[in-house]
Amino acid sequence: MKRLSFAILIGLLSVATTVGLNAQVRTANSQVGLVAEVTSIAPGQTIDVALYINPDKGWHIYWINPGDAGRSPRVNWELPDGFEVSEFQFPIPHYVPFMNLMSYGYDGPTFFIAQVTAPDTLDEEIVLSGRADWLTCDDELCVPERANIELKIPRGDGSEFSVWRTDFADTRAQHPIKVDWDASFATTEERTVVDIDLPDGMAPLENPQLFPGAEKLIDHAKAQDISLSDQSVRFEMVAGSKADQYDEIMAVITTETGGGRVQSFELMAQRVDNLPSKSFDQSASVMPGDSFSDSGGGGSATGSDGGTGASTGGTTTEASTSIVEFLKIVGLAFLGGLILNAMPCVLPILSLKALAVANLAGHEPKAARIAGLSYFAGVLVCFGVLAGAMLGLRAGGSLVGWAFHLQHPTTIILLALLMTAVGFNFSGLFEIRGTFGNLGGLSEKLNNMGGSEFFTGLLAVAIASPCTGPFMGIALGYAIVQPLVVSLSVFAGLAVGFAFPYLLVTFFPPVRKILPKPGAWMDSMRRLLAFPMYGTAIWLVWILGQQTSVNNVAVLLILMLLMAFALWAWNRGREFQKARWHVTAGVGAMLLVTILVWPTPDPSAQSLQVKEVDWSEAQLSRFHGQSKPMFVYFTADWCTICKANEALVLRSGKVQQFLADNNVEVLVGDWTSEDPEITAELVQHGRAAVPMYLYYKPDGDIDKPIVLPSVLTPDLIMRTIQDA
Repeated sequence: MKRLSFAILIGLLSVATTVGLNAQVRTANSQVGLVAEVTSIAPGQTIDVALYINPDKGWHIYWINPGDAGRSPRVNWELPDGFEVSEFQFPIPHYVPFMNLMSYGYDGPTFFIAQVTAPDTLDEEIVLSGRADWLTCDDELCVPERANIELKIPRGDGSEFSVWRTDFADTRAQHPIKVDWDASFATTEERTVVDIDLPDGMAPLENPQLFPGAEKLIDHAKAQDISLSDQSVRFEMVAGSKADQYDEIMAVITTETGGGRVQSFELMAQRVDNLPSKSFDQSASVMPGDSFSDSGGGGSATGSDGGTGASTGGTTTEASTSIVEFLKIVGLAFLGGLILNAMPCVLPILSLKALAVANLAGHEPKAARIAGLSYFAGVLVCFGVLAGAMLGLRAGGSLVGWAFHLQHPTTIILLALLMTAVGFNFSGLFEIRGTFGNLGGLSEKLNNMGGSEFFTGLLAVAIASPCTGPFMGIALGYAIVQPLVVSLSVFAGLAVGFAFPYLLVTFFPPVRKILPKPGAWMDSMRRLLAFPMYGTAIWLVWILGQQTSVNNVAVLLILMLLMAFALWAWNRGREFQKARWHVTAGVGAMLLVTILVWPTPDPSAQSLQVKEVDWSEAQLSRFHGQSKPMFVYFTADWCTICKANEALVLRSGKVQQFLADNNVEVLVGDWTSEDPEITAELVQHGRAAVPMYLYYKPDGDIDKPIVLPSVLTPDLIMRTIQDA
């Protein structure tokens, strides 16, 4: 009996914990999932769900306003028809200091709650899903992370709580209370001042702090000058770069309530030209995370015009500290660039260049020095271009960081082709004119001027760009929020560190003497070093698949095939001095370039105007019972005719608009994997394979739909439906 009771208890617990537990996803630095407060949902009910993110120890995620750097979590929802979801509610953040930066975020398990409202009619099981996107950072690196999240919840009365109930309650206790207090703010070029009148009867604030919801409203790392009276509080802060762009701001105010507990309030403040003069009982300049009372809170203060004045005490000391910190950061950048040479993605290039230098250094020291300087120039230029692009995008409002270009599929495709081409060269599929170390050689004249080393410097940085080594993350975090000259100086430090080993080899003959003597082993090493290049290309292909789709991966593989064919044909032409091989190589290259530059359809432009529903006999009967016209198509991912019809016809704007105007329901049967029901449906209508296209008239016989041909045109579909 006890065993039976225990089994029943375990069964009930398993049902109670089913919701949300099956949604956990492990990423590189986080655990993420979608969870619900209840174990079921009723028609028309609103329930609370939460995006759950638990960063690894030492890592953190960000608040709705990340502060100086970061990005808040977000979800691109995919909800069933009729469902609605609210914006996320964010718990009170804590301060995340980093060098001279200040961000707001969380370093433990965090629940971002949203309300989901169901329609009046529900299926037996509801699937809420989406693609979560967030940023995790530690003291050196920031990693954009993504995951497909899913929550399956059955239809029910929605009254039973899940195992997550306590977590939801604890999270709500950390939500700021929304209040309608009288609040205003004013800004100048130097200062941002927020003035808040407390409601009658409210206790004075204890150790208040302000978290601005508007990005770049203030300099988050600087002190907040806080003035207090019984019924008023004023926060005077250093203005941020966008302080003059807001007419209304959201702010969260925190206050201590005793026992170490914190109460928070969310309010809206309106812009005014000038704030009224007020007298305050206490004032203090409080650094983020410090206590008002510990910062000298006391004395009196008077404000008149929104705080246009600023203290100048300690300016000399701060300037000296800034110079020391800058030099420290440049030193870390140098070390980061130096260590970057040991990363697998760049080591093959540098190894071969060192061998090439060993081959010429004993005879031409001057040529070795020219090679070193040319290589350094290429490294400096490439770092400068990447840094300039990154800083320019950030100035325009884009939240990008180092290796931002790897977030763009086109760049990934180009880098993957480059890695593959270098690998082909190392493997001997084709030869670039000159020695095998001359990766960038265009002509003998260019070699004499150090041109090949310049292009190799560019190539080395391009290959190294996906990597971030120790010390490099600290330097980059500092650089992205500094003035342009300071930022570029930090990147110059990276470039010097990155180029330093090669400069050492080219400028100091004793170092070159340590290198092995040139010989036949160099060719074997060259062949061996092709494989890291292929590995890097595979990694880039994987990134492309994660960012886009398997279709784009297939396009990239086709481009690699065409490139291999063109390079092989060109090499054959050089070997046999036959023009036809060069022509063949040219045709292959033209096909490659054509595919590469062919405009890719914008996914948003291809969004379906008519919602597609998974085919089933039950769904078919339901729509037929409602006298709805239906267009049904059966497809598979491996069916090229199917995909061509879908891309060129079914998802064209003309057909989509026609289906929407005529209220046609679209059902899709996916036969990519074996499905006995779809197989039986194909046989029933005289087909042995996909594609199959059927049209059901609103008042027609459900067993006798119109069967369309396998090759479609927009006019064919529209004429069939109109004439039915």
